[in-house]
Amino acid sequence: MKHIGSRIKHIRKILNKSQEELACELSLTKQAISNIETSKSLPSMALLSKLLIDYDINLNYIVSGIGDIFISKEKTYKSLRNSLIKEVEEFLDSRGITG
Repeated sequence: MKHIGSRIKHIRKILNKSQEELACELSLTKQAISNIETSKSLPSMALLSKLLIDYDINLNYIVSGIGDIFISKEKTYKSLRNSLIKEVEEFLDSRGITG
């Protein structure tokens, strides 16, 4: 838990934001950010999602410290696209529809 808070603090500093600025952008209080950074509380799934969507933060980095801090949207979109194509193909195959 301690490491998650320190990684979020590190990310905030990389983004060159104060606790107050980041809190405002994430619809939180400065105290909430402080509590997360000092490991008094864990970030919610909503907060983690917002970090991913708004700042392209790699959630694997936040949770485990593994990987790059930022993700490439291009890689993410390509992965999602390929996954969707596979699901559609499997669905069509299950219905006996071939392309």
